[in-house]
Parts: sequence; structure tokens; C-alpha cells
Amino acid sequence: MNDTLNTTDRINTSRASIRAFGQHYDYDVSYLDELMDVSPEAFLAFEGAMGMSQYHNVAPLDLLTVAKLTAARSEDCGPCTLLGVKMAREAGVPEEVIQGALRGGKGLSADQLEVHQYAQAVATNESLDPELLTRLEQRLGKEVIAELALAIVAAKIYPTLKRGLGHASSCSLIPELAA
Repeated sequence: MNDTLNTTDRINTSRASIRAFGQHYDYDVSYLDELMDVSPEAFLAFEGAMGMSQYHNVAPLDLLTVAKLTAARSEDCGPCTLLGVKMAREAGVPEEVIQGALRGGKGLSADQLEVHQYAQAVATNESLDPELLTRLEQRLGKEVIAELALAIVAAKIYPTLKRGLGHASSCSLIPELAA
């Protein structure tokens, strides 16, 4: 009985937090509500991975944003990509970085473009140019690369969960992500 109360309390706390997040960003969190309802234990397992989408330690914010938005775009999920845009703007990321990541790298600096190419290859399981990875590691360091890789994984986990729970229609692209 004590474990049930603990799980119920954790779910209620998480539900309140997730709904506040959804309201703040005007983002549909119904798929997470559904997961909490149908399998609290599965939600709690998923919740353990949620923090990776917020992880930021050493990577330059502009490069982290490029990796996140590039990976989100590769998932073809407009709402998740738009959420990333809103969060980037809230964090003060320059608009030209956001737009460059959304537009296939157009207008990005050379460093940002290489991170875009890296993120695109990783997110879409394309062949990764080993020279590109070597250049990025030499210039940015392996810790930054690890952080970028984690951001790419995090950008993919939510659309995948949404589709797996039958919420694929909520993953449709929106006409203009920059609006």
C-alpha cells in the first residue's frame, strides 16, 4: 500500500509539473497524461530520461540549439520542433541561429553549420563523415560532443513516444515554424 501511495504521489506531482510546462509553452502534453493514466510505472521509467532534454553543461548554447532543432526537424514533428523554438527564444538564442537550424543550415556560421551536419547525420542515421566528427572533437572537445549527442537523443524521444502511443496526428508539421 505504501508503494502505491508513493507512486500516486509521484505521478500527481509529475502531472502537475508537466501540465504547467504544457501551459507555459502552449504544448499538448496529453500523450504524457495518457501514459501516466495507463501505466504509471512506465511513465516513471520514461520520466527518468526526461532530464536529458534540459541537460546543458559545457556546450555553447547556440551549438546545442542547432543540434536540438536539427534533430527535432528530422523527426517531422511540428509541435516538438516549435517547442524547441520557443525554448530557444526564451533562452535568448539569436533568431538567426534558430532560423538557420530550421532552414537546413542556411545562414549559420561555419561552426554552427558543421554541428547541423553532424546532428542531421546522427538523427537520421546517415553516414557520419569521420573527418567531421574528428574536426568537431578537436575544436569543441569530447565533452561538448557528448552533450550534443545527448541533445539529439532527447529531441527524438518525445516524437517517438507520441507515435508509439498513437498520437502521430499531433506530430504533423505546422506550416511555418518561425511564426
